[in-house]
Amino acid sequence: MEDLSDMLVPIDCHYQVPLRACSFMMIEKGRASFVDNNTVFAVPYLLQALEEHKISEEKVDYLIVTHVHLDHAGGTFALLKHCPNAKVIAHPKTAKFLAKPERLIEGARAVYGEPLFTQLFGEIEPVPEDRIQIVADEETLNWGDRTLRFLHTLGHATHHICIYDSKTNGVFTGDTFGLGQSDPHSYETQFMIVSTAPADFDPVEAERSIQRIVSLNPDYVFLPHYGIHGNPRHGATILLRSLSAMSIIMQTALERNISDEELMDWLYPRVVDETREQIEWCGVRDVESAMNWLGDDPRINAMGLMVAIQRKRARR
Repeated sequence: MEDLSDMLVPIDCHYQVPLRACSFMMIEKGRASFVDNNTVFAVPYLLQALEEHKISEEKVDYLIVTHVHLDHAGGTFALLKHCPNAKVIAHPKTAKFLAKPERLIEGARAVYGEPLFTQLFGEIEPVPEDRIQIVADEETLNWGDRTLRFLHTLGHATHHICIYDSKTNGVFTGDTFGLGQSDPHSYETQFMIVSTAPADFDPVEAERSIQRIVSLNPDYVFLPHYGIHGNPRHGATILLRSLSAMSIIMQTALERNISDEELMDWLYPRVVDETREQIEWCGVRDVESAMNWLGDDPRINAMGLMVAIQRKRARR
């Protein structure tokens, strides 16, 4: 039986800090495919990984995008220029944003502001439509000895897919299975928190998606933030605790009718406190180091809760 490292390579994209975001390179009979392509600044690291594994750029078959958030999809157009035979695989909604990224760029600028947007993501160019292949829920793709099964997973984003890989019995989860760190050797999860980033967070759908992943009985989940995690069932227990805490914060804000003007100031410190408590509950000794690793995520998660609350109010 092949070793996992012969079938799958997590590549550190050096997004903000080391070991903060990765792309996964699947290897299959001397060919490669990538899952999530991070930003334009990550492309040299992905090409270096191909070189280290003696795989030519012409033998890259697929660039799979779990969702269109720019720390997952922003480098797609740039990587595609180096891989002349590759197809981009994406959710139908993601495909539209990749081909016409103007609204995506505008939304990301609103979240990150300038100059951070340019510092993180650089220039974004459209992906040619004839190089994009959309996938339906439960659609499968045979690639070498593996079957890839695509799942439309709501909760983090309405345009999100996860990918079950038969060869590793693992699931590429995008942000559906949260953010967290694991031991790079044992793959034991050290901590996980849910990602509630704007603009589509839905706690009910997020829980359904987590349970759907677990129902596949995978041996691993592959997180862009970050790495390989074994024992997904245990990981789901950790993640659902975090999701519950965020749901309670949302519900409390709705019940107290916190005004839109006060909402972010009310949410942010509570998200920070709950995030720190989650990390402590997971048994992490150096909580501040873990919080530093998360960087701006608590603020972005608070923004996602704010948008979800405002959406709920608008539907009333």
